[in-house]
Amino acid sequence: DMLEFLTENRLFNGTATMAIDLDRCTRCDDCVRACASTHDNNPRFLRHGPSAGRLMIANACMHCADPVCMIGCPTGAIHRESFAGQVIINPTTCIGCKACFNNCPYDAIRMVEIRDTNGELLVDQEMKPIAKATKCDLCVENHGGPACERACPHGALERINLNNLDQLSKWLKL
Repeated sequence: DMLEFLTENRLFNGTATMAIDLDRCTRCDDCVRACASTHDNNPRFLRHGPSAGRLMIANACMHCADPVCMIGCPTGAIHRESFAGQVIINPTTCIGCKACFNNCPYDAIRMVEIRDTNGELLVDQEMKPIAKATKCDLCVENHGGPACERACPHGALERINLNNLDQLSKWLKL
């Protein structure tokens, strides 16, 4: 059943997939709050997604082996981090075109309204809020790794390379 679930949802592409053990998860949302506090009160994932049995794959960037979200970005804002290969978005060069948002088959990229340092919405010449793409970046600027994973008091969340089913099986203790 687990292999069928992973295959049907094309999850083997994920090299850092956010797996949540629903038997251990108490829905406290410490993971979401940790993400938000790390990223200027803007959580980069939501704690929901497809599930099978006790395993849920959160709608968070999986840092795919073959990231189709990068196709068509006119500015190169979404790209691989040069050191570890994480897929990240440069907020300075993102123009909010939605190419990555539309290309991601996992609903892992969100469009968010941008605010200035005073918390005021930035607007375009038509006075419409400016939205840019955002997604999990695995907390590349934190030396301790993803804040979501470190914040879980129950060990219910782990970033897993789904090309290594032994890692998933060991974590779920199957």
